[in-house]
Amino acid sequence: MILNELGQLIRRTPILTVANGLSLARLILLVPIYFLLMGKDGQVPTAAILLICLGWLSDGLDGFAARRLHQVSELGKILDPVIDKIFVLVLLIILTVLRDFPAWMLAVVIPRDLAILWGGLYLARRRKTVEKSGLLGKITLNLLITTVVAYLANWSVLVPWLMTMAVIAAVISTWDYARFFFQALRETL
Repeated sequence: MILNELGQLIRRTPILTVANGLSLARLILLVPIYFLLMGKDGQVPTAAILLICLGWLSDGLDGFAARRLHQVSELGKILDPVIDKIFVLVLLIILTVLRDFPAWMLAVVIPRDLAILWGGLYLARRRKTVEKSGLLGKITLNLLITTVVAYLANWSVLVPWLMTMAVIAAVISTWDYARFFFQALRETL
């Protein structure tokens, strides 16, 4: 039922847009990143870091392209944050499995992202529109990707600080999303 209603939302706007293509390209980048990080020698190829940065850059470009080309769509409003979460989550899983990244970061990110995803889908169903991502969520995303890049670049002095800031931002943005969710829920009752 929820998927059917979301499908109706999505069908109201264009699907094949430059912005949506940029969002989907972020997912495709995960494949070469994974293979580059699988290397047995323990070295981090510069290409892996560059591809992560390219994915990170595409996150800003997709929103810019959507606005500039007048291609803002309901699908794009769903795709962009979902793909952001998948991109970061898969990067953290890859690093945890292949590169001894602290698993506790996954314990922070997974429940947060699942709760935000569920809440966003629920509100989209109730309100018949998709809300855009919040600034605090974008800050959290940027801190998480900065942490990943610093970890891979072996900037060991920065990594603990970045992890701490990312966790603090995740907690604050989760609170902000929860506040927004319950306020929006009250408005729809």
